[in-house]
Amino acid sequence: MTKCCGCGVELQDKDIKKVGYVDNLNKKFCMRCFKLTNYGCYQKVELGNEEFIKIIDNIPNNSLVVYMADLLSLNLSNLKKFKRVLLVITKKDILPKSVKDSKIIDYIKKRNINVIDVIVVSSTKNYNIDILYNKMLDLSNKNEIYLVGNTNTGKSTLLNKLIKNYSSDNIINNITVSMYPSTTLDKVAVKVGKLSIIDTPGLIDPTNIVNYVSLKDLKKINIKNEIKPKSCQIKGKGSFVIDKFARIDYDTIDNNSMIIYASNSLNTRFNNKDNNNLTNLPQFNFKLEKNQDIVIPGLCFIKFIKPIEVKVYTLDGVIPIKRDSLI
Repeated sequence: MTKCCGCGVELQDKDIKKVGYVDNLNKKFCMRCFKLTNYGCYQKVELGNEEFIKIIDNIPNNSLVVYMADLLSLNLSNLKKFKRVLLVITKKDILPKSVKDSKIIDYIKKRNINVIDVIVVSSTKNYNIDILYNKMLDLSNKNEIYLVGNTNTGKSTLLNKLIKNYSSDNIINNITVSMYPSTTLDKVAVKVGKLSIIDTPGLIDPTNIVNYVSLKDLKKINIKNEIKPKSCQIKGKGSFVIDKFARIDYDTIDNNSMIIYASNSLNTRFNNKDNNNLTNLPQFNFKLEKNQDIVIPGLCFIKFIKPIEVKVYTLDGVIPIKRDSLI
């Protein structure tokens, strides 16, 4: 059985409409990966989370799991599945440089999560990759290491960075990387220096906005550069709109501050309180304490300095949450 070097799916030359298609079984990449890498053409794959969960559930108990979560959403819901976990917080480059690693790590540790260690990285900036690699060497016990996380947390991007930094074998091909969900479809095993690493398909978070927008909108939502937070002083009744994806209605007696962390490409603005824009979307009510965030998974997080009650309208299927402020 020959697998695609890019997404891990089994290659086949029988049906062009199915995953893994190639016109020649001697090729290393399926047509989907080839078009995505060379032309930016994305072919959506309708695979259920059940298939990806089966792969995750078959990870041996004694294996080291490098569990990856990105700083925008910090979804750790599947972490409890594993016994030996090195938690890697990705995309450090999207937060302002003033946010220190120690603050992020302290935030994680206060949640009493059972992990061996926490490392904050940026694959695009090559930030803390040496520290991560050496920690993986120390913990691997010469066994396979599994990269695990939700879609779009940067697993394949990290693996490609590790390949580039630590592998002297020039014939190793890059894993297919994109902003689109479910790019990796099966396990992809590579040798990186002294490490044997297996990239796994990203688990689908059904509450994340990336599952409910067009490819054009996904490019706008996707954060490529350091976020420029938008800080707003608010009082009384009003609303704030994040492009066509979300609306936040607030009601406060005292002066309060709202800070929005989202893609710089999004159109954000205050909205006339009598304007019904986006109020046809599903509504969520939150009562926030001092220094709490609202997270709209995959889109943004919003920090409020003082206690406040807010209504959040966002796309059908997306489920906002509140949490203690990350920053």
